[in-house]
Amino acid sequence: MKLRNIMAGFAASAVAFSALAVAASAADATGTPGTAGIAFADGNWTCQYWLDGNEYATKENTVLITGDGQYTVSVEAYTTFTDEETGDDVTQPGASNIAFAAVQVVEGETLFPGMVITIDSVKFDGKEVTLNGTPYTSSDEQITTRVNLYNEWVPAPPDDARTVDGLAADATPTAMSNSVGDWNTMEVTFTVSGTAGAADAAAPVEETAAPAAEEAAPAAEEAAPAPATGDVAAATVSTKGSPETGIEDVAVVAGLAVVAAGAIAVAKKRK
Repeated sequence: MKLRNIMAGFAASAVAFSALAVAASAADATGTPGTAGIAFADGNWTCQYWLDGNEYATKENTVLITGDGQYTVSVEAYTTFTDEETGDDVTQPGASNIAFAAVQVVEGETLFPGMVITIDSVKFDGKEVTLNGTPYTSSDEQITTRVNLYNEWVPAPPDDARTVDGLAADATPTAMSNSVGDWNTMEVTFTVSGTAGAADAAAPVEETAAPAAEEAAPAAEEAAPAPATGDVAAATVSTKGSPETGIEDVAVVAGLAVVAAGAIAVAKKRK
């Protein structure tokens, strides 16, 4: 893999970024109301899942929130890219690092107003990572409930941010490090409170798997949901979206996965 090919991928990404910035718009998590899952993109944006109704190679294990209690959700990562030599679409197990990660609940703000999600543990391949602050609960457009684990597009907790005791002094949208190395599975265990009811003894778990590599990132016109608030770092465009989450900025970057996946992922594969 020659350096000029990698740089060409970055150049293409820059062009796509400019084009998609205008088209990106907010979108909430979709599916059965009350369904909780992990939305994420790995460090290369070639492995991702957004709980948005689109198909991804990654397998997602979701859970239905039925009231107060402890729940666990997980993802089994599959990276998709185009092989530079053969031109074939490739899907292979595993991911590297994290560009974005959050737990979200479909229509959580509507079903359980004031619900608080407390993160109990985050594990990669069974190994728990140490958090450097307290993740907080907030909303996307007052519909989806979200807990950012790593979201660098959010400069500070939004107005509706909450933790079990109000808002913790160390509440942060980047409580988890984005440098987690290579991994295959991510698992998050969390406790739900504030729903005014105890959870059912066994909440059903839904497993979603989709091998379509060509759909690894939502098209620009579908505006792949992705979370983020505030100003995107200096070299990017300013956000037009919700002051609570700025989901549009991550949607823009998610769209770039289609353009940059080949150059970046193949470089990783062929190292």
